[in-house]
Amino acid sequence: MTASLLDAVERQAASCAHIGSPLYARLLTGIAADITAGGISAEVLDGVSERPVHDAVPLRYLATAHRLALVGAAPDLAARYPSCGGAWDGTDPTPAFLATVADHRAAFGDGVRRNVQTNEVGRAAVLAAGFSLVSRRTGLPLRTYEIGASAGLLSHWDRFRYDTGSAQLGPTDAEVRFGSDWFVPPGPTLEPSLVVVERRCADVAPVDVTTDDGRVRMLSFVWPDQLERFARLDAAIETARAHPLVVEAADAGEWLTDRLAVGTPVGAATVVFHSIVWQYLPADTRDRARAALAAAGVGAAPDRPLVWMRMEPATAEHADLRLTTWAGGDPLEDLVAEVGYHGAGVRWLFDG
Repeated sequence: MTASLLDAVERQAASCAHIGSPLYARLLTGIAADITAGGISAEVLDGVSERPVHDAVPLRYLATAHRLALVGAAPDLAARYPSCGGAWDGTDPTPAFLATVADHRAAFGDGVRRNVQTNEVGRAAVLAAGFSLVSRRTGLPLRTYEIGASAGLLSHWDRFRYDTGSAQLGPTDAEVRFGSDWFVPPGPTLEPSLVVVERRCADVAPVDVTTDDGRVRMLSFVWPDQLERFARLDAAIETARAHPLVVEAADAGEWLTDRLAVGTPVGAATVVFHSIVWQYLPADTRDRARAALAAAGVGAAPDRPLVWMRMEPATAEHADLRLTTWAGGDPLEDLVAEVGYHGAGVRWLFDG
């Protein structure tokens, strides 16, 4: 257990260093040393998961501390976290972190056993490009079904503003905005006239961001020295609060089986989508989801197509956005974009 846990922490440290969180990279290095020494981190994380990389146990640990700092229960740590109004001077934050763990053992015992809930808002940039492609290809309004939706923030993607420099999409007064720096030139073609006629979403453990507790839970998973991400998530939460959307509590496989059992209605493109979710689903859930999609795809046609759109890991550096489209006959498979894990650097690959 210690070896796999240490590997998970070291991998996460490398990821944080690569994606721009020197604070967490330094902290995770300290946590790794604490685990090696048999310290409090080893005690708290022992037995939490047999697959600590897969279950993102280091992020659970960090988020529990961040939540305590955000609500004022860990002032020494908050003083080092920019997201809490503090400032990090580059010195080792590990002692303050470990002291917080010692002071709140019960909170950590619970927090490290709760699934990661990120719903990274930056991923909306590549999703909006994918939805634009579906709209342009089909000429139909969209029905969007999100699985692994967490708080459902990405289901509000069309309420955000996108500007590639040559194309725009979304309300001009949107609180969440993505400029041309999110897209590698020449960028995707956005479809400003697209229409969403139905949106539904589900998660096995949904977060209600209309509550203060839900808001803090979502914010706690943002890395505290990445203030732009923090502000963007907060703006997305405000958007979600202005447009209430129930995130249904359900297993993704069962939910899709129920939702797609009646097939796809004429006059709309039904799009099932998810982002950095597939790896967290149990194998039987993935099997049920695939079976539900394949069964519904049999009855799909050009006037009632079904699309499976997913942004999921490809390499250590980037995720892929892939589409499977059923519109009569064999399904069409497309790799349409590469993108960073937090949504930046959308590289559009589709030229059709």
